[in-house]
Amino acid sequence: MKKYAGLLLMLTLLVGFTSCEDDEDLEERMFGRVWVGDVGMSAGNGRILYSEFTFDPDGFGEEYQFFRNGELYDHFRFQWYWEDRYSNNLVLDYGRNGTSYMDNVDIYRGVMTGIFYLTGDSEGFPFTLEMQ
Repeated sequence: MKKYAGLLLMLTLLVGFTSCEDDEDLEERMFGRVWVGDVGMSAGNGRILYSEFTFDPDGFGEEYQFFRNGELYDHFRFQWYWEDRYSNNLVLDYGRNGTSYMDNVDIYRGVMTGIFYLTGDSEGFPFTLEMQ
């Protein structure tokens, strides 16, 4: 019985340490890359916008918004941080331009997915950003 209890304790610790490494791994996969896709934004005239995000290790990043034809629409700088230590929810603080959220962020094979919220009380938009 003690042998099984010891094995269970070791497995529990292994799972705990692995989950901490996953968060760091996620950040490492975000940095130094450009992430491009549709996060549900549109221009004042209703035209769909595509966003290009960069995340820097210092907690800052940039977003460029483009029309489908590649024409630049707007550019923003933001400060990013995890909502808490235990979630994959990113907060994007654009300063005077408000705060947006990327919830359930996951990166797999060069694709970032999640739910984008323009504001805290807006409807979420499932997004897929591809690494460039």
